[in-house]
Amino acid sequence: MPVQVYKNLQAPQVPRNQNLSQSNEDYPILNSSSSPVELQTNATIFQGFNDVSIPKQVANTGIWDWVNLNRTVDSGDVAQLDIGNYNVPKGNGTNLLGHIGYDEEEFFSESGEPSSAEPLFWANITPQWLQLASNLEGMKLEQCVNSSLCLPEKPKLVVGLKASTADIFVDNAAYRDFLFQTFGVSSADMESAAVVMTSLSNGFPVIVIRGLSDLAGKQQGDNAVRKFGSLAALNTAKAVLGFIENIPEHAY
Repeated sequence: MPVQVYKNLQAPQVPRNQNLSQSNEDYPILNSSSSPVELQTNATIFQGFNDVSIPKQVANTGIWDWVNLNRTVDSGDVAQLDIGNYNVPKGNGTNLLGHIGYDEEEFFSESGEPSSAEPLFWANITPQWLQLASNLEGMKLEQCVNSSLCLPEKPKLVVGLKASTADIFVDNAAYRDFLFQTFGVSSADMESAAVVMTSLSNGFPVIVIRGLSDLAGKQQGDNAVRKFGSLAALNTAKAVLGFIENIPEHAY
């Protein structure tokens, strides 16, 4: 499914989540010789349109505690969305749809206690692989679908931002901006967190390589994924091949 973009923004710091996020340096070195590479042709762009993004962290922002108007979200939730803040017209901020709290994942790992979950919001990409991917920055990506259909700007490959995953396709500018301002993410998709969590739970290194196909609702007119999805796929495949070529022989 599409990965979506927030246009060339530097992700803000999110103090509430600092205690939930391991640093890359703290993540144990994994030496497995076979590793999942998550290749998705589309992602929702909160970066630059049709960029290729290789994030350093991924969060599942689709684990909701949805409560009615007269209740409050759990104090342990990572963040809160008050639906009344998005009323049209603005009004008094009251909406019977209530509030949404964003919860953490339950992370099980082969190195942890059996049947004992660790709360986890930010899942870290394997640092050695992220460092290897940084060699791809500056890679030339394709700008045109054909001779008559081109992007207005050259796409680029960006390493080290944050990504979000949920089981929804984001095509709403207000929610897009909420995700960026609240979590500091630069892309949204429907798969990455599942791939990363599964890999890390089983002791495998992992990297996410996403082609960013549309503006998550910020665009004028139709969603651009219909026009430029194939270009996102092409540039993503190019980045994946470049990454594989950079893997040292001793890692096989």
